[in-house]
Amino acid sequence: MAALYHDLYTPHFNNIRCSRPTFLCLLNYTVTATGASTDPALLALSPGLKAAATALAGTVVAREGQDGTGQALTRSKKDVLRAMRTFVQDTNAVTLVPTYRQHLDRLKGLLPQGLMHLTDANATDLPVRFEAFAKALHAHEGDLGKQAAKDADALLTELTAATAAKDAGLKVEKETIGSLGGQWAHACQLLWQVHCTALAAFWQEPKQAEIYFNYGLLPNRTGGKAKVAAPATPKS
Repeated sequence: MAALYHDLYTPHFNNIRCSRPTFLCLLNYTVTATGASTDPALLALSPGLKAAATALAGTVVAREGQDGTGQALTRSKKDVLRAMRTFVQDTNAVTLVPTYRQHLDRLKGLLPQGLMHLTDANATDLPVRFEAFAKALHAHEGDLGKQAAKDADALLTELTAATAAKDAGLKVEKETIGSLGGQWAHACQLLWQVHCTALAAFWQEPKQAEIYFNYGLLPNRTGGKAKVAAPATPKS
């Protein structure tokens, strides 16, 4: 019966199926998360992740410069809207609530109609509501810093590009990241290392390991189950 569980020990990042820019967003999120970690082992992994993200960003830019491929690499409108909802949830939990814990009136000023006004908004209403949220983040940069507002602006810009691509009938190119080999496969291995390290650090509360990955960016969490491997033969 043990064979049924072999897939739990297979790096699930290899099976992620999405566009290359979407995977790069996932990787950059983990770069930031590990860089802010209080766990020494996770913090030590951040430089290697950052180097991998920088290298992959160069390949994406180079590929976008080729005829006809740049637009195909844009995340779909649906994916960007999903990323916006995830961004609002993460920003609220990680930045807004800790900053305004003692000033709930200011928090209400940023989200006057509540979090679900954004997270549950449909595809038509969300862009308008998110733009208002981005403006509110800019207005509170004195308390929150500039990064949150900058990231919100980047999502709005990406949504504009994704909408234009959809209107032009362009399709998003999705690939199984681990099968690309080279630096892409290496990045998957690094993410698996973070996964294992985080589970080791937080084995008593494994949910804490999940904060190092923004799975909400992905069309599907893993893009399908890994194939069950044959049982290994222990060495004597």
